[in-house]
Amino acid sequence: MSKRIAYCTFGCRLNQYDTEAIRTLVDDGCDFQTVGPRDAADVYVVNTCSVTARADASARKAIRRIAGQHPGARIVVAGCYAQRAPEELASLPGVALVVGAADRSRVAELIEQLEDGPPIVAVSPIGTARSFLDVPITEMTEHSRAFVKVQEGCNESCTFCIVPQTRGISRSRTPESVLAQVRQLSRTGYVEVVLTGVHIGDYGLDLPERRRMLPELIEGVLDIREVERFRLSSIEPASLGDEIIDLMSGSAKFARHFHIPFQSGSDTVLARMKRRYRSGEFADLVNRISDRIPDCGIGVDVICGFPGETDEEFLRTFEFVENLPITYVHTFTYSPRPGSEAEKFTDQVPVEIRKRRTRALKRLSAEKQRRFAQRHVGRVVDVLLEPTRRGGRKRIAGWTDNYLRVDLGEGEAEARLVPIAITGMDADGLTGVYASTNLSSA
Repeated sequence: MSKRIAYCTFGCRLNQYDTEAIRTLVDDGCDFQTVGPRDAADVYVVNTCSVTARADASARKAIRRIAGQHPGARIVVAGCYAQRAPEELASLPGVALVVGAADRSRVAELIEQLEDGPPIVAVSPIGTARSFLDVPITEMTEHSRAFVKVQEGCNESCTFCIVPQTRGISRSRTPESVLAQVRQLSRTGYVEVVLTGVHIGDYGLDLPERRRMLPELIEGVLDIREVERFRLSSIEPASLGDEIIDLMSGSAKFARHFHIPFQSGSDTVLARMKRRYRSGEFADLVNRISDRIPDCGIGVDVICGFPGETDEEFLRTFEFVENLPITYVHTFTYSPRPGSEAEKFTDQVPVEIRKRRTRALKRLSAEKQRRFAQRHVGRVVDVLLEPTRRGGRKRIAGWTDNYLRVDLGEGEAEARLVPIAITGMDADGLTGVYASTNLSSA
């Protein structure tokens, strides 16, 4: 009988894709049956994030839980935390294998080698990862959206970040491979395609063309007939030019939604972070998007309590978010990352002040998101339905193209784009019913 393997993923959509890549490699190279992350298994793969100290702690907690509940199982740890601190993870109970980013292609071979004894640590220096690991993924656990990774790594040197140390230099997938996978996943039935990467604006710089090729890649995806909806994951402000904004404004397939790392509204903080833009440029970008694309969902990342951030500098960030047509904020309480330049900065902000600023920005984000959603009540919008549960019951819910959640109550539905009449709001977002003709179209 086949052995059983389960997967547990922490962090961003990029990590979700990486888990699918590992799953594909294992399916091709080993005789395992995949089960759910809470089911009994012989092997558990924990794909970790290391963007904050909290992310590290969550991974350690999950590993200890698995080891306690399934003492005979072998735990495989991958992801950014594995690349950053392999020996630390290898010392945890139940860990049999730690796999770094440069060694992911060997994961099936390494799992097959697992025996009783000390953990295997397969973590090569990240500088040895010089090319994109192209895995032909044909199926994903997300049944309505397909994440397609087009680029890996980063060449920037932001002082708060350790991504270059955990994922390496920027490496791009060939356009032919990207488009082939998009066609395959769309024909399989995935309704929405999301292009993802660490720094997707740098896509193409390492390919033979030696230039940024993201707009051309987007055009290629939009030309695929089977693609019903297309979305970008996070994109750096310096990479988001008029060419991409024009593509969104001119295509009904291109979801009206950008997620853009902002980090701070203070130019002095941005300079200390070594970000490649200033607050005025960011404001111009957001206003330009809002003017060109009505009701565009615009999300931003903000770090609260970066070393040296004064009350005045935080207030500048707060006022920027408050006054710009930003629809939601992903807030991060600054966490010193081992190996980052900012870890050595001497003017660390007290933790309680960092947390207080985070709470204030979260309240502002919730209010801005509520006001943005409220504008849609009474409209008919296309919603991508997807399976969901609440309180143990199956529900019909989904997402608009501009990233608003809509709940239709209890029931089941296939993953598809459906016109929905927005009837109101509750604590979790918009509520709606299948559309009739008595409400206006968005």
